[in-house]
Amino acid sequence: MNITTKYVLSCFIGASLAANASLALAQDDFPSRPITLIIPWAAGGTSDMIGRALAKAAGEHLGQQIIVVNRSGASTQIGIAAVTQAKPDGYTIGTLSSSTYALQAQGQKLPFDVNDSLSYISYIGDNTVGIAVRADSPYKTLKELLDAARAKPEELRFGTAGPGSTPHLLIESLSDAARAKFTHVPYQGSAATMPALLGGFVDFVCDVSSWAPFVRDGRVRLLAVAAPRRIEEYSSVPTLTELGYPQVRNIQAVIGPKGIPGPIRDKLEVAFRKALQGQEFQSSMQRLSMTIVDMPGEQVANLVRKETADMTILYKRINLQATNR
Repeated sequence: MNITTKYVLSCFIGASLAANASLALAQDDFPSRPITLIIPWAAGGTSDMIGRALAKAAGEHLGQQIIVVNRSGASTQIGIAAVTQAKPDGYTIGTLSSSTYALQAQGQKLPFDVNDSLSYISYIGDNTVGIAVRADSPYKTLKELLDAARAKPEELRFGTAGPGSTPHLLIESLSDAARAKFTHVPYQGSAATMPALLGGFVDFVCDVSSWAPFVRDGRVRLLAVAAPRRIEEYSSVPTLTELGYPQVRNIQAVIGPKGIPGPIRDKLEVAFRKALQGQEFQSSMQRLSMTIVDMPGEQVANLVRKETADMTILYKRINLQATNR
């Protein structure tokens, strides 16, 4: 080996060692500045309220502020795409709901793959999806609603947070199972569904627990919920399962772009899982009728993979294709 080669090799080794040392220092110091949490829904909806409460709690454990940014549109595509395109340094993360992988299961061409384009940080919990009508609605039970839809196909309108969302899928699968046809009226996020219901623009909504405060104050009646068991606060309201109809899981999780270094991802996971135990956050989840689920990121990734596969089968069974929505 000549002198020139030795010199070039020593420079390369020195640069590599310096880069590795710099990377290790960055990981040790993380986070050294505020973190951005992208919520792919409009402000004011259930997913937004959950994300903001969790960001506050997790930020306290990380010692840095977590700034919430709403990037809504296209049933979460815009916000999730922004997460996948971010630098994988842990400073830009986001929240994922089942509405995102529902789009993928539906066959839509997305600018990302939920199984291959993301780092999974932690679980948050399960949304309670409910079917709700105004208190003055003539429909007192889900059976009465379905009977009316059978008598007047496509005349009854239902609102959801967007086409291809989990609540949308839920009603489509219910329609198929009950042989009842409705007309879908999609909105841009949960925050818009309740004003639509209260204003009489739709006959009922299927949504995550944005309906909860209106059920409590008597303006809205809950007909059924998609949940593993009855919700304690609404113990008189049956689940779809006990009524003999299909239901799908509606999850909330914390994600980041693919490639976040392990030590940084681990720090985020620890902080967000600790945040789940905070009294203020737990009170927020209770108000929203949500169930907290503590699950490590690796298990969340496996769960999303399984749910995506199961949902793909369901979409094919009810023949709900991306091209006709």
